[in-house]
Amino acid sequence: MSLYDEVLEIAREYMGIAAKDYIDRRCRIVLRGEAPETITTAHLDRLVVGVGMTAKGYIGERKTEDFKSQLEALKKRG
Repeated sequence: MSLYDEVLEIAREYMGIAAKDYIDRRCRIVLRGEAPETITTAHLDRLVVGVGMTAKGYIGERKTEDFKSQLEALKKRG
């Protein structure tokens, strides 16, 4: 499973059907317009920051913190 697929799977837990559009948008910002599927672990810190700034409005602060924690755990995959 690619990193993008793992990120998307986590996002679906928190955002349901809106996850793909949300993650694709966040990834494009982090990747400066590149395809979301090209995300690497080197980009995760910026993705986590972006999620922290924007997800609260959709899912609340507590769920956003859990979401961020799960994304940060992906950094261990190397």
